Amino acid sequence: MKIYFSHPTFTFRTDTEEFCIKMIREKFNDIEKIFNPLKYGLKHDVRSFIHESDAVVGMAISEKFTFLVQNEMKEGKKWGADLYTIRVQNKEKIGEIEEGMPKEIQKLSKEESDKFTNELMKKNRESFWSLLLGKHGSRF
Repeated sequence: MKIYFSHPTFTFRTDTEEFCIKMIREKFNDIEKIFNPLKYGLKHDVRSFIHESDAVVGMAISEKFTFLVQNEMKEGKKWGADLYTIRVQNKEKIGEIEEGMPKEIQKLSKEESDKFTNELMKKNRESFWSLLLGKHGSRF
């Protein structure tokens, strides 16, 4: 089984990203590959990885799918992948992997997604990011 893990770029290299990948490994049997866009860089066209995936697992932050995540999930569905969602409130409140793309999770436009990300970054920058995602490159 091949799985594409779609998550906002601001969660790359965080405790939350690592924890979610661990959850994916524990949830699914016979995983051949987990495609993590972090490994391919922001300029790489990841659609080919989505197209060859059996499932796409998307991360929703504070009940919102960023523009990137929702589009990657829609692309996966178009190519026949099963969809799953992980709801993240902060690094200590990460929900179970659930089937589908829940309707109650808000799907942000590009502009809304940019605004949401900027607002997250402005609010208590250091303490908020540490609470939500863990410190980049730290052990804890």
